[in-house]
Amino acid sequence: MMANILMINVPAEGHVNPTLGIAKAFAERGDNVHYVTTEKFKERLEALGVHVHLQPDFMKQLKGVDSVLKIMIQIAKDTLSIVKELAEQIEFDFVYYDTFGAGKLARDYLGIPGISSSSSFLFSEEFMKKHGPIKAAQGNPEVERLIREIEDQFGVVVDSPAQFMRNDGELNIVYTSRYFQPDSGQYGDEYVFIGPSFPERKDSRRGFQVETLRGERVLYISMGTVLDNKEAFFNTCIDAFSDFQGKVVIAAGERADQSRLKEAPGHFIISSYVPQLEVLQQADVFITHGGMNSVNEAIHYEVPLVVIPHDKDQPVVAARLAELGAGYTLSEDDVNADTLKEAVNEAVENAAYLQGIRKIKDSFQHSGGVRRALEAVDRFVEEKKQSLGNR
Repeated sequence: MMANILMINVPAEGHVNPTLGIAKAFAERGDNVHYVTTEKFKERLEALGVHVHLQPDFMKQLKGVDSVLKIMIQIAKDTLSIVKELAEQIEFDFVYYDTFGAGKLARDYLGIPGISSSSSFLFSEEFMKKHGPIKAAQGNPEVERLIREIEDQFGVVVDSPAQFMRNDGELNIVYTSRYFQPDSGQYGDEYVFIGPSFPERKDSRRGFQVETLRGERVLYISMGTVLDNKEAFFNTCIDAFSDFQGKVVIAAGERADQSRLKEAPGHFIISSYVPQLEVLQQADVFITHGGMNSVNEAIHYEVPLVVIPHDKDQPVVAARLAELGAGYTLSEDDVNADTLKEAVNEAVENAAYLQGIRKIKDSFQHSGGVRRALEAVDRFVEEKKQSLGNR
């Protein structure tokens, strides 16, 4: 039977992109999928047959680790306002929510089953309490004011500020494999590891010519979409790879000030927007910050990785790749032109890294994917309906 599904998320590439496969699967089987997000993701979601409900892009206000939790709470408050409006017109069957943000609060406000989804590794409550954004927000009067406003306006209870960074549910869909997840034995059957999925993204290319990479040796460099002050690092890359035999693609991101970049040789392509999946299909090596989304995509296309973690989950992802022999890790403090060159050469020349990547990819392919997620979601929602009906 057709369901009305509400999907809410943090409007960031690393959170929205992992959910595209399941949103597509819900829509293709005839469900009405309503997704709350920003203009940035409207085109790719509507191409999947999803109804998009727009909110302001609070992520543009992100200024370092101290602002993360406050931004998450602002997004949650705005999301709940949209949920309240939608609920006046639509009777939702369940809410599918990211582990960050308003998830459990939306579930409680609507009084319907909720399924949590995790775009990265699972982390314990102890880890999250020590996490930078949570520590930075302790005793912050503005954070406390926002939480009070949410509770007063929507009649929900916030357990703690950490809830906006960890919304586990009775059922949790995790977009990785048990093999890749650190300490996976501590997570029971309520955590369903399905591996990542990579449906084609219907984004306009914004002028990027992927065709120019075909037949070339390609070094791809991207440090994600939310970091500031990346210009110095990109200048080091220009120094390191000025004599690279092939193409060097740098995804500078929308925040980078390209006027602060050195003049690069002609084999460099430096763009604020890069269609990452298409470039990874051509890439021979990838320098990345170690965001889960980027790492999963590189593993899928079997691209050797040089990982320079910055913050959030990146150090844990980098450590796990190193532990499984699937990535060369470089500390931010050790980055210079020589170490970058050495890292790229090692990642490409040492076949052991590619073997490690292929083991993780194999674990992804045996995790069951979107089909397994749908089976788990349907079973869970049916059980919840039956338990409510028996009361």
